[in-house]
Amino acid sequence: MSVTTLKRIALFTMVLNYVGALIPGMPVVFQWLGKLSAPLFFYCMAWSLEKTSDKKAYFKRLYIASVSLAAFNLLMSIVAQKTGLVTAVTTNVFATLFASAFLVDVIEYANRHPKRKLRIWCTYLFYQVAIAGVWAGLYEVVEVPYAVLNFGSAVLGSALTCEGALMYVLMGVLFYFTKEDKSKKRMVLGYLGIFLVFFVNSAFGLWGRIFSLVGHDVLVALMEIMTGLVLWGASFRPMFDLSHMFHNDFQWMMIFALPLVLACNGRLGYSKKKRKREKLSPQFRKYFYYVFYPAHVYVLWFIGAVLIK
Repeated sequence: MSVTTLKRIALFTMVLNYVGALIPGMPVVFQWLGKLSAPLFFYCMAWSLEKTSDKKAYFKRLYIASVSLAAFNLLMSIVAQKTGLVTAVTTNVFATLFASAFLVDVIEYANRHPKRKLRIWCTYLFYQVAIAGVWAGLYEVVEVPYAVLNFGSAVLGSALTCEGALMYVLMGVLFYFTKEDKSKKRMVLGYLGIFLVFFVNSAFGLWGRIFSLVGHDVLVALMEIMTGLVLWGASFRPMFDLSHMFHNDFQWMMIFALPLVLACNGRLGYSKKKRKREKLSPQFRKYFYYVFYPAHVYVLWFIGAVLIK
């Protein structure tokens, strides 16, 4: 299976996810299938980062897309508040893709400069944790609107306050550094580790129970923001609550994306003959996903808002 085919599957499952999330009355199975989309897109990002002829241009595209969508989300949140529509869109996977790709670049840069590695890592980690700490404080104490904070996160390139946060960012890094392994053992083990973090949290609320012992709203909010895990209410839920696992916190279903990832051969899948047959310009293929993602989300959001009204 080529990267292009995998990207199309990711696109299809992404659409199902947002149909299920934004259109009232849709079966939850749409969102179950939608949990395959993020891992597939991150795997495609890993190959795109590897094969691009201009990494700076690739980073620039992701960053501009991230900040632009965050700005539009902020604008629409104001419109939603003024008009009394449903809660505005806050999703922005561009920010997570950028943060993941940037972390890959940091790792490679640090490896090329072993004498400066410690300073590079200390600077990066301090920067990221500081952003997350300020984010949590502003959200919980000052009650700054979520859309405003998300815009700031996108501008600053935060890896801990983007959509999916640390777990998604690490997923992209894992895929990048293991995609060419012949045995795929490191990739499988790493992916299973990320899956288990989500599964244990969903099934047993373990991380939420641990973090709730801290007893401070800002700190718990900080951990929830930084990890991308659902932590609130864990101590009040019974263990292995199937209703919660299948209707509220089902990110663990990302495990079903693994066979598709393993089936991908890393090739783009665009031969000269195929390009001529499809008659799609390179620019169209390059920018289609950047346009389609926010466009389809907002079309579905508007339809959902009208139906709710």
